[in-house]
Amino acid sequence: MDTRPDGSGDESSPDAPEPTDPPETPESPESPDTAGAAGSGDRYVPYLPPRQPETAPAPRPRRLRGWWIAVSALVVAALAVFVLWPLLNSAGNGPSGETVEPGPTVSRNAEPGLDGIVAREVPPAQIVPGDCLTDFQSVGEPSTVVECDRDHEAQLVGRKLWPTGRAFPEDMQAAAERFCAMIELGSAANAQVVVEISHPTQGTWDEGDRRVDCLAVAHDGTLNDSLVAEPVLEDWTDHVDG
Repeated sequence: MDTRPDGSGDESSPDAPEPTDPPETPESPESPDTAGAAGSGDRYVPYLPPRQPETAPAPRPRRLRGWWIAVSALVVAALAVFVLWPLLNSAGNGPSGETVEPGPTVSRNAEPGLDGIVAREVPPAQIVPGDCLTDFQSVGEPSTVVECDRDHEAQLVGRKLWPTGRAFPEDMQAAAERFCAMIELGSAANAQVVVEISHPTQGTWDEGDRRVDCLAVAHDGTLNDSLVAEPVLEDWTDHVDG
């Protein structure tokens, strides 16, 4: 056992240096909120100002593509109208002032058989007032002429022929309607009858058409007798205006 010089006689370890306080950590330049976020484990993203829009280049003026094609197409169309239209029009209507040929005359059977057929495929111009018609489609198409006591769909009950030398009447439609309205029709027991009228137009008049036809047509049922005791015919073909 060691004895101290002062005679205390106590055992003791050599004097240890006194503890000192840990050095202070300098404050972080980050803001408190950023420091807390960094301490939580999230990655810190510094703030960047928004990107300024870049100046777009001025748009190029459009090229006028294909304009010459459109102009060429219009020129071709105009030529087609001026060159082809007169040819087509003359082919469809015939020469002005000339009568269109009615075609060959259809022969009629003076003594019809059991079918009662007088003539087949008779053109409208060759149908005569009083004829009863079957296979009837319209006033401008051929029909089959039958005896009127057989079932049929129409009958030509009246016709008017205008003067050859007269100018086209401006009131042609009204005049044709007045003519057909004056024809007295008998009753039809098995059909509803409507009078259909065919009359010239300015174009057909120039071709020589002077015929007004009044056809009694069964629109509901069929006819099996004549609707007129005597068909009406007014022929003014040779009339000369005074």
